[in-house]
Amino acid sequence: MTSMSLLPFIPERASTLADQFEVLFWYITITTGVVGLGVYAALAYFCVVYRRGATTGSTPRILGSTRLELGWTIIPLFVFLSYFAGGLMVYNHAAHAPADSEEIFVIGKQWMWKAQYPDGQRVIIGGNPRNMTEEERKSIGKLVLKVNKPVKLTLISEDVIHDFGVPAFRSKIDVLPGRYTSVWYQPTKLGEYHIYCDQYCGTWHSLMVGKIAVVKEEEYSDILAGFTPMPGSHTPMDGSRAQQGQQLFLKLQCINCHSATPTAKAPVLEGLYGSRVPMAGGGAEIADDHYIAESIRRPRLKQVEGWEKIMPAYDESQVSAEEMNLLVAYIRSLKKGGTPKNNQQAVPPVGAPTGPSEGTKSPAPGGK
Repeated sequence: MTSMSLLPFIPERASTLADQFEVLFWYITITTGVVGLGVYAALAYFCVVYRRGATTGSTPRILGSTRLELGWTIIPLFVFLSYFAGGLMVYNHAAHAPADSEEIFVIGKQWMWKAQYPDGQRVIIGGNPRNMTEEERKSIGKLVLKVNKPVKLTLISEDVIHDFGVPAFRSKIDVLPGRYTSVWYQPTKLGEYHIYCDQYCGTWHSLMVGKIAVVKEEEYSDILAGFTPMPGSHTPMDGSRAQQGQQLFLKLQCINCHSATPTAKAPVLEGLYGSRVPMAGGGAEIADDHYIAESIRRPRLKQVEGWEKIMPAYDESQVSAEEMNLLVAYIRSLKKGGTPKNNQQAVPPVGAPTGPSEGTKSPAPGGK
């Protein structure tokens, strides 16, 4: 990778504000550059043509020109007014978020960004993992936005002044302690874009960086639900339905048997959702929402080929309908390597297996 690819001369444009800003920026740059070069060229020309010669004499009296005075006053006035008008339009666009904008809350903290979505999903952006709690380290990821959809960020700081800057969106906003500020974007391109803290904020200021991932609407919904891990992560987004289902999965001690280890006493659930599950005695079932819920409520109704019927049933007194939806969401989200380690110490509910069972076999793909 070349240095030019790391630091392009002109940063990529990926929002509606960036397009408007770029036009104004280059208009001001070109007009001021042309006028500046013209002044320097005229100065050099006059220095040569009107340099003092061998003869001496007094400078003749030169009277002013009204037309010249009006010309170099009125023309620059209109140029500067065009700067003002262009800046006003860009500012008006940047300052007023559309009424249908989704709102995300962002907190700046030495040295990380903490974002929370409207439904409670949370993500930590950037920062030094050594200065984070265990829970914060589990939530490290990227800020995920929908392409072509407006989003409003409401920001505040826990400690010192920070600045939330996104070069690809041509946007930066001070983040202040004790005061809410806001900024909005409408991303126009899929991809990942850098976030920087543009205000020096202490020792690890250089690590207060992160990324925005702009995705399609259906992918965005899957990420927030936890069905798809956010870019750069292998776990469901903190606070998502799948992440809540994972907590319930551990609380119910399901991990004791569905551990995805060589000594597992029940089928591996990674990649189960949507797969074909062979049944004992022939036939197969597709592991959809209904099959998973039925396998939890009435696990002995259908026996998976190669496994014993050892799982206890969980009725609504143990797992409510809402909790069942969370468990299904979690199992749907499980991909290869995603099963957590069996290190939970929660007390299992009545009826849940409390230890390894005898007479079972090694893991087989899919099933309950």
